[in-house]
Amino acid sequence: MHTQPAVKDIMQEAKYSVQPDTPVYEALDLLIAKKVSGIPVLDNDHLVGFLTEKDCLRLQATAHMYNMTGRKVRDIMSSINETLKPSNTLLTAAQVFLTCNFAALPVIEDGELVGSINRQCVIHAISKWNHDRGLDFAHEKKAQDMVDHPSSIENMQNLANCASREQMASVLRNRD
Repeated sequence: MHTQPAVKDIMQEAKYSVQPDTPVYEALDLLIAKKVSGIPVLDNDHLVGFLTEKDCLRLQATAHMYNMTGRKVRDIMSSINETLKPSNTLLTAAQVFLTCNFAALPVIEDGELVGSINRQCVIHAISKWNHDRGLDFAHEKKAQDMVDHPSSIENMQNLANCASREQMASVLRNRD
C-alpha cells in the first residue's frame, strides 16, 4: 500500500530567512540567488511574515514611481494567514494552496519555523504518489487525445471501445 506522503517528506528545510529590518533589495537579491518562491521573515526567531515573489515583483514594478530608498522588508512583506505542519498530508497541503494566494508557505512545528513548501513541490509529489499507486492516467490521456483528435479509423474504433455514449455523440457532432 502506498501511504500518502506528508509535508515533512517533501518540504525544504528552513535554510534562509530575513529580518523585518533587512533592506528590501538585499532580500530581493537573496530570493533571486537562492531561486526560492518566498523567504520567511523572522523577528527573534518568531515568524512575522513571508516575503514572496509577488511582493518583490510589486516592488520592482512600482519602484520607478516611488522612492524605495531605505525601504525594509517589513514595508512590503505579506502577512502569514496560512501555515502547514510537517505532519500534514500531501492532499491537505494541496487544499491549502488551492484556498490561498501564495506559491510557497512556511512549515511550522511547535511554534518554530522548520521549513517551507511550494506549489511546484506539491504538484510533483502528487504526480509521483499517483504514479507509485499505479495511477499514471495513461489510459485517460489516450482517451482524451482520441476525443480531441479522432483522425483515423483506428482512433475512432479505440474511442468507441473506451468512450461513453455521450463522448461518442459529442465527437461525431463536432467532426468536420
